[in-house]
Amino acid sequence: MEGQLVMIEADVKKRLGDFSLDANVSDERFICLTGKNGSGKTTLLNLIGGLLTPDDGYVTLNSRKITNLPIEQREVSIITPDSCIPHLNVDRHLVWGAKNKGFSVEPDYLAEIRTCLGISFNGKVKKLSLGMRERVALATSLISKPELMLIDEALSNIDNHRDFVDAFKNLATKAEIDVIFTTQYSDDSSQADHHYRLESGKSTRLF
Repeated sequence: MEGQLVMIEADVKKRLGDFSLDANVSDERFICLTGKNGSGKTTLLNLIGGLLTPDDGYVTLNSRKITNLPIEQREVSIITPDSCIPHLNVDRHLVWGAKNKGFSVEPDYLAEIRTCLGISFNGKVKKLSLGMRERVALATSLISKPELMLIDEALSNIDNHRDFVDAFKNLATKAEIDVIFTTQYSDDSSQADHHYRLESGKSTRLF
């Protein structure tokens, strides 16, 4: 990819029981990773995020080697449909990640995130629908400003899906956060800058 700044590079191998992953990603901005259940999508994200250690290979982020770094030093967040803190109210949840990293969130920015991502509700997170909890989890990660967000099937249950993804992509781009999101549906790649497909643990770059 001559002349292009590569933000995330991963070339990893991992064997888990009878399953073997041999995959690579080398791109930036908004990256879609498609594949059927069991194709290796989650395994690849866990290797990039530090929840698993590769048997062979490497992971770099903004030219920084993170292959063997602990999770808290990677500047990578992983969001799944279960990524929320149920007992917090929405406003406290939205700034939770930023507070843990030691910086405050401007009220105007918090209001912008709420408006753009359709978070008009309050109260305890545990009382929200799955789709609403996913909105809050994604917004919380975005506000904490990691270098890379790994979204594992956490966009699938959100109403007005395409509009939400467009709004989320615009906010991530504005914040200079790269994103890799997984989905079983190839049509979702139409909103991505790049598309990779995983089949039986092997990756193919489609664009």
